[in-house]
This record gives sequence, C-alpha cells and structure tokens, in this order.
Amino acid sequence: MSREVWRDFICAPDRAGRHLSAIGRGVAGATSNAIDLAVLQAFLERLHDTADDVRLLGSVVDLIGGGYCAFASGPLHRILDALSNEMLAQEQIVGPGLRGNPRWDRTLLQRLAGTLSPVHYVSRTSHRSFELPENQLLSWLVDDLRRTVAIIEQRVGTAGLHADLQALRDDCEQARQHHWFGDISVPLRLTPEMIAAARRHRRPEYRRAAALARRRLEMETNDHHARWYTVLSLLAVNWLEPVNDDDLFELYVLVLVLDLLSDELGFGEPVEYGLVTSRRGAVALFQNDHEKVRVFFDQTPAAVLGIPTEYGKVLAQHRGLSGGERRPDILVVADRDDETRLILIEMKKTVDGRYISDSVYKVFAYLYDFKDGAGAGRTVKALLVVPGGVSAAPGASAARTVFVVSGDDRMGMSKALKDAMAA
Repeated sequence: MSREVWRDFICAPDRAGRHLSAIGRGVAGATSNAIDLAVLQAFLERLHDTADDVRLLGSVVDLIGGGYCAFASGPLHRILDALSNEMLAQEQIVGPGLRGNPRWDRTLLQRLAGTLSPVHYVSRTSHRSFELPENQLLSWLVDDLRRTVAIIEQRVGTAGLHADLQALRDDCEQARQHHWFGDISVPLRLTPEMIAAARRHRRPEYRRAAALARRRLEMETNDHHARWYTVLSLLAVNWLEPVNDDDLFELYVLVLVLDLLSDELGFGEPVEYGLVTSRRGAVALFQNDHEKVRVFFDQTPAAVLGIPTEYGKVLAQHRGLSGGERRPDILVVADRDDETRLILIEMKKTVDGRYISDSVYKVFAYLYDFKDGAGAGRTVKALLVVPGGVSAAPGASAARTVFVVSGDDRMGMSKALKDAMAA
C-alpha cells in the first residue's frame, strides 16, 4: 500500500475522518476531493464540544492553509515602512524654541492672561498621522491573528502548537513593535470603509490584507448560519494532512477501524466525535441498545481508564528512573452489561518481516503492561496492523490474544476486530 492509497481512502467523499488528524505539529495544510456536505455536517454536529471544536478546527485549517503565514512573514513587514499616512495640522504650545506657524493673537492673549510663559508660543504645527482606514484594517488583522493563535494554543498546548502558527504569532508580535505600526489603534470591528480603502490601495500588500481580513471576518461573524456555511465550505476540501508516512498510515488505520465498527460490526455512525487535541477524550463513541464502544487515539489506558500499569509500578519503586506511561496507537473499549473488552491496536508501517516479528514482542509488552486491565468481566487483546503481506493461517483460533493483520485486507481486519471484541 502506498501513501496515495491511504490518502484516497481517508479523503473519500463519504467520510469525514480526515478531520481526525492531529491538530498540532506534524501536519500541513492540504486540499482534496470535497466531502459530501451532509456527511461533513453530521460529523461537525457530533463533535463533543460542538461550538468550540468547530471553531478550533476551522481556525487551525484556515490559518495553516489560508496564506496568513506567508503574508505575515513577507508582505506585512514590507508595508510597515511604507504605511499610508497624512499630514495633520494642530495647534499646540511650543517652546522655548519656535516651531511651526505661530498664532500671535492666541499667544499674546494667553500671556496677558498669565496662562503662558514668555518663552512659549501657541503655534500651528503639522504631524504625521497613520490613523487611516487601510492601516486600521491592517491593525485589526494582526490583532485578530494573534488572538486566534493564543486561543488555539490554549486548546492544543504550547508543545503541540504547529510551527507555522508559532511563526505567525511571532511575526505579528514583531510587527506590533514597529515604531509607526505600534501606535495605530485596534478597531473594535472591521468596517466596509476599511475594507474598501485597503482593496483600492495601490500597494498590493494592502489589497492582500483586505482579502485575508474579509476571510477572517467571515470565520468570526456573529451570524451563526453564515459562520456555519463558511466553515462547511472550508472544511469540505481543506484538511490537515500528516507529513510523515507513519502518521498518515496511523490515520488511515484509525479511519478504517471506525469504518469497520460502523459497517461490518453493525454499530452505525458514531454518536459522538472528539478532535485529536491535548487533554482529549475518545475520538469516537458508538452506542446501540446493548453495547457502548469508545475509541481512543494515541492515549494510554492508564490515563483514560485509570488502569495501573506494570511500567508505572516499576518507575514508582525505583529512584533514577523516569518516563511517561506507554500507549498503543489505538485503544478500543467495548462495554456490554458487566463485561469490558480492551483492544490495543498498534500500527507499524513496514514490510520488513524481521521488524514485524520484533513488533509482536512489543505487543506482548503492552499486554503485560496492562495485565491489570484483565480480570473479572474484563479482557485485554491486541491487534498489530501492518500495510500488507500478513494474514491469519488456516484454522487459526478466533480466541487468540494477539492478531496480526494487514491494513489492505479489510475482510481480515474486520474478522480480527470481531474476534477480539467477542466475549
């Protein structure tokens, strides 16, 4: 199987699983075939924190793939030294040296009244003003980008913030330190006058800023229906594609597992989704009259289920050892009546037979590490998924603890998942 095959499966029009890609490092803005709008709408409506999650996903996809980073790193800094300005005249008290055009009448009156010293003058002076509509639009855009990145950082954590978003924030903060731009006020709202002034400007940097500001305005409008339409249009074709082939294969297997649970295992569509962010819960929740299935991605059972691990016990009983709990790529938790089945799914993007065999030992380590998860009414089994070339031998026991399957064998993977979830 190749990257193109995985990508085509993930980005099929009848699936929205592409948006379960990690919101953080290791992804790049990408476009693909449009998702069916009904499928996308159902996915967004089933997100755990619908309003906040939709806003987060839309903002990250928009900022990474919308051209804001390129604007902030180049055109923004070029225009700062060529900001539009106008000369304004104003009366002010100057002195002891004389500047501008003195108003002798006002000077004499104030001196006679005792409100002006003999060495000061009332004069009309000129000063440069940058408070023009096109500059106010630029100020609004820079402030909006800074605030949006800060909100994203709160959700994904500083360590998980995408490098492009870090650079965008730094470029905006650097722009604010410019001796001219830093004094321009930030308008409370963007006005048609500001957009028109920037769009008509002779400098291409202003025209580009106007287009980006309008896009941000559409993403943040208070009109729920307009904002929803904008987000749907954006997410239908744009997504965060994993850069690394290993990460893309993991996303492919995650989407495939959700597909199998929906179709072959008969659970139907998930009743709830969760984005892949820090401090997340399940990425998908399936439920019918008899069973509830939760799917976790890249999370340790110790954290999400409170299961003590052998690894954690060793760390606690020794000095000089440190480390975090180990976690399988996918954890499926199936609850039915008083029974719970844990299925650990590990993915290895390799066709090397020796490496696959060594990976089986890693799966054994997981089973031992989480053996406290097994007990009365609870079983722990594992799947090792590789791209291809592996299948169950004839007569292989359906009750085995470890299943090694190929990602390109949908039927074989479906059977392995069914057997692993069997009581």
